[in-house]
Amino acid sequence: MKQILCPKCGKDFVRRTLREEVHEYLLSLVYVYPFRCQLCAHRFLRLELGTRYNESTIDKRQYERVATTFPVTFVGEKASGAGTISRLSLGGCALESPLKLMEGMMFNLRLQPPDVNPAINVETAIVRSVRPPVVGLEFLRINPTEQFRLIQYVAGLLTAHRKVE
Repeated sequence: MKQILCPKCGKDFVRRTLREEVHEYLLSLVYVYPFRCQLCAHRFLRLELGTRYNESTIDKRQYERVATTFPVTFVGEKASGAGTISRLSLGGCALESPLKLMEGMMFNLRLQPPDVNPAINVETAIVRSVRPPVVGLEFLRINPTEQFRLIQYVAGLLTAHRKVE
């Protein structure tokens, strides 16, 4: 696949994303498709002459999750505890925990990746899926400073992951 650079940040961590509105479906007839930068979250349209994308092959997540392992603590109204992050993206993570968590529960997360101090604080995360012992979380609210720190960490993971491939 051709290297696609994000027009906002200039990085090549770009991923094809789902079409959202009628005009995007119409534009795809003339090879214009939506993409999202995995680092700065910028969403943009790009002409891909001669390329047809099959919507069923596109992951419905907006951000690619990267394998990693580090501790996390979480605090919510109905449950609090600790666990391990096994996959991470700018938009969410996979949390492994012995506690019984249910869809819709909301938490404050403290992510403690290796060599990152202090911990990255996610103000609000919601449980989107439960497949014990793994819970899929979506990040709903994170302050800009913490978001920047998360972006830096995920960028490092993506770079390391790319070198392995």
